[in-house]
Amino acid sequence: MEFMHYTPAHHDLLLRKRDHPLFPPALSHRGFVDWYYGSPWCHLYLFLERGELAGMIGIDHLDFLYEGRPIAVAAANNHVAFLPGMGGVQFLYWLKAAPYTLVFGGSPDTHALLRQNGWHYFPPIPLLLANRGRPGGPITWKWRPLARGLLSMLMPTVRLARRRAAIIRQSGCALSVREERLFTADMLPVSTPFCFRFAPTLEYLQWRYATSLSFIRYRLFRILRGEETVGYVVLKESPNQLLVSQCDGIDAVLLACGVLLALAEVTEQAPVVREMCLCSSHPPMQRLFRLFGFHEGRHRRPFVMGSGRRPLEIADDTQEWLVNFDWNDNGLRPPFLDE
Repeated sequence: MEFMHYTPAHHDLLLRKRDHPLFPPALSHRGFVDWYYGSPWCHLYLFLERGELAGMIGIDHLDFLYEGRPIAVAAANNHVAFLPGMGGVQFLYWLKAAPYTLVFGGSPDTHALLRQNGWHYFPPIPLLLANRGRPGGPITWKWRPLARGLLSMLMPTVRLARRRAAIIRQSGCALSVREERLFTADMLPVSTPFCFRFAPTLEYLQWRYATSLSFIRYRLFRILRGEETVGYVVLKESPNQLLVSQCDGIDAVLLACGVLLALAEVTEQAPVVREMCLCSSHPPMQRLFRLFGFHEGRHRRPFVMGSGRRPLEIADDTQEWLVNFDWNDNGLRPPFLDE
């Protein structure tokens, strides 16, 4: 058995498995693979048997803070075993990659394995949506016009740009957002109301949510209280959806209002109405999102952590957590913009 880190020189080796039913479609995209797995924070580990790919696992190293204490986490992605027995080997490698491991989402097969190994299940995280199914959403059958008419009556179209003044009033201050091309150090909060949050370095943010990618469009907004920077919001923009990928700030209410203002900026000049999607387990933030037209989706996303043989030491209450959707590869699924 041979083991190696993926480099761009190995892409042809990956493509030999492209027709295998387990092959992840995202790995056919050369630009994505070289960018995602060519960073210092995320690697694709290849397992070879007699020169052929027997399995692989991607590991994204994520830095969290819990009550001010650093939590180093390994999240797996594109975990595939092409030969019997490889899955267990890769799973053990994942467990050794960091003190803590994380699954946010995941397939039924994944959760069967996690439960078997005693991972800790936190309360699932609500997914909040607005403008579900408009205009290019999942309704594809012949009754689409009727279905969209019923949707419009039951859930009126959310147009945040028309409610900008009301959003600012909810913030209780002169709140605004400004689009930026690059992260700067002053965007990272120096204090936080959240007991658990993703707290990456500036360099990680510059890589993971880069605004210059050709195959994914991220848009970065600085949140301002007057002239003071109080946080940031990253949106992933695609033809049918706006996804709140990552955000952080010094105050939960200001952050929620900043998210809404950033969505208002992007949607104001858009020719079509798109679905808007975000995650939140924080009740005051949820209240504001619901106030401006978001509703909870049908399925909450599982949030599961492992800690090997050591105690997890993270309380079950997620109401003071800051959870965003686009961690690990959650927002990095095909089709990409250039496909």
